[in-house]
Amino acid sequence: MEIERIAGKLLERENLPGEIEISVLFTDNEGIRQLNREYRGIDTPTDVLSFPLSTPEELVQAPEETEVLLGDVVISVETAREQARQQGHSIKRESALLLTHGLLHLLGYDHGSEEERERMRQMESEVVAGAAYLDRAP
Repeated sequence: MEIERIAGKLLERENLPGEIEISVLFTDNEGIRQLNREYRGIDTPTDVLSFPLSTPEELVQAPEETEVLLGDVVISVETAREQARQQGHSIKRESALLLTHGLLHLLGYDHGSEEERERMRQMESEVVAGAAYLDRAP
């Protein structure tokens, strides 16, 4: 997966000014479970976690020449592999979808309602659409 390509496509779509820095960590189920427990009080593994460092307002107001620390995205490779198998696509594609999902959270999107959940799913699909390289073997 090309993190910069996926992140760049989403950030360009959002029309954000300036330079954006993100951190992406790939871990296993135990690693993400520990983070989920420590930061969310939920003692189970999950597929992706996001830790924003900037508010959506700060992103929009950042001067062009300023580098903005967007935040961290953590992806469980074990869960991504299982979800890819269940969905019938590559782990690269699943990881790209999870990365996009995590980035959307960093940008202030949420899925508290069914409408918001569907909007995020649509955006995830649009960001990875046409990315045939996600289905090629390494």
